[in-house]
Amino acid sequence: MSTRVNKHGSAGRKLRVAVNHVEFTKYSEREIIQYDIELQPEGTEFKKLPPPELMRSVFDQCMRIHRASRLGNTHMVYDARKIAYAPRRVCGPTETLRLEVSHSEAGRASKYIVQIREAAVIDPSSVTRFIRGDAGTEMADIQPALTAMDLAIGSVAHQDMVGFGRSFFTRAQSMPTSGGLELWRGFSLSVRPGMERLFLNVNTAVTAMYMPGSLLNALLA
Repeated sequence: MSTRVNKHGSAGRKLRVAVNHVEFTKYSEREIIQYDIELQPEGTEFKKLPPPELMRSVFDQCMRIHRASRLGNTHMVYDARKIAYAPRRVCGPTETLRLEVSHSEAGRASKYIVQIREAAVIDPSSVTRFIRGDAGTEMADIQPALTAMDLAIGSVAHQDMVGFGRSFFTRAQSMPTSGGLELWRGFSLSVRPGMERLFLNVNTAVTAMYMPGSLLNALLA
């Protein structure tokens, strides 16, 4: 395998290029703790995995109730499925933290159990060594750190937008279409390594959503 050459060309003339990314000026190199999350109704199990919106809503409610008393005021970001990340430990490496939470959905309150177990310790400094081109980092697995960064950034967008994976949408400037649907504008985000730099890649996106209002009118549209 050839060694990376961190040199820029000097021949020709300079050009200004418009790109769809933002450069990270700094990021934390502190350890990131990855957790396995098991979220189930109290006394039973889901027959099938519920929508991400419900999973995230229950987890967020759990964080509001237990963050100060059981989690040491630690903020966690959750993928609305089975994984969460935190900047420090909320339980011992071999322990399982069991939290109870009551959540209301469609006017009915239900109780859930959230179990948190440590799964891995991620070292973000591996990203720094990789983009710097340090010897021996050519095959380094930096994807776990990038995934954690993706989720942390996406958790901010989720507060004001509708999210699907790494894409986020808003009804602002929506466009009506046929079949009771409308087009929502948005963007997709992903953290990407570059030469001696780390970037947040931003792409525009569009998705179809049902228009609010009468279901009968939508079916007749």
